Amino acid sequence: MKRIIWLLITFLFLVVIGLFVASKKHDKVIIGAIMPLTGDVASYGIAIKNGVSLAVEQLNAAGGIRGRNIEIIYEDDKADPKTGVLAAQKLIFVDKVPAIIGAVASGVTLAVAPICESNKVILLSPASSSPKLTSAGEFIFRNYPSDELEGNLVAKFAIARKYYKAAVLTANTEYGVGLNKVFSDEFTHIGGKILFNERYAEGTTDFRTSLTKIKQANTDCIFIVGYSRELGTLVKQARELGITKQFLSTVNFYDAQSIITGGAAVDGTIFSSPVFDPKSTNPVMSDFVKAFKSAYGLEPDVWSAHGYDAMKLLAVAMQHNGLQPTHIKEGLHAITDYPGVSGNTSFDKNGDVIKPARFLTVSNGQFVPLQTQ
Repeated sequence: MKRIIWLLITFLFLVVIGLFVASKKHDKVIIGAIMPLTGDVASYGIAIKNGVSLAVEQLNAAGGIRGRNIEIIYEDDKADPKTGVLAAQKLIFVDKVPAIIGAVASGVTLAVAPICESNKVILLSPASSSPKLTSAGEFIFRNYPSDELEGNLVAKFAIARKYYKAAVLTANTEYGVGLNKVFSDEFTHIGGKILFNERYAEGTTDFRTSLTKIKQANTDCIFIVGYSRELGTLVKQARELGITKQFLSTVNFYDAQSIITGGAAVDGTIFSSPVFDPKSTNPVMSDFVKAFKSAYGLEPDVWSAHGYDAMKLLAVAMQHNGLQPTHIKEGLHAITDYPGVSGNTSFDKNGDVIKPARFLTVSNGQFVPLQTQ
């Protein structure tokens, strides 16, 4: 009899503990995050994570969302779609999150998007640019521009600079293939000629075979897309082969690894980017830079800015419209010209971001805004 009583007491105790834990969980706003925290492109994921974490710290200090503290559950996708899918399933079915920040690599985001869409969970990517995401679903958003914008922008820039003959060398990834097509289509449409177009395997370290062909093609410019370590190495090897043509790229060049791996060779490379400027005197940007430096001891980059804004945008939507995914979706669509550190932000009917862009170059080992001529 005593054993039965003790079993009953133990059972009731566990029930009470379970109810207490559940109630504590409901006192928080739990949000998921999927990004590469290890592997070859971890620098992007870590930068975004730092931006998200800083935003959470600031939001919680100001009272959280609707009086509840925010908690982020980070999952490492290693930039691998299968790993990303497992992370999304865990966040949705185990952690019961209403929203996920991520992913970073377009291939991972495209793999995760159908799971979020079918389960009506918000997916907000701070970095994925594949045009395919435009039609991924009504619960899928991104605060980073589509390749349609960036590829067209670089193509028009090239023609404006009288670079009428181009070589294109891009990573054979969702990101690289998407930008290859957009740039090539627009460039030829507005009067340019593509004399060389090739893709390389992600992680390639020797580009000399392709670069030798590019040198023989004698183009005016070379459009390259990939990840920072690859791009720095690519440009360095091109200069070693005596290629002096203008290199054009996209925001992935905006990473310290491009300069670390490329050294002085990458000076003069021009690339497109959102308008985030760590040297800006705009109070929104300068306050962010100051807080980021205080928290992490380094200057934030464009990826940290997008992670920071992604969290702040979700907070605005939740605060104004509610904590359920349908409420968050309505809240995101209602945002107009949110003054983010990565630029004023709005979303179109497809969940694609509407924001300005600019060009930068590398000068004496530093990223600087390109002076218009």
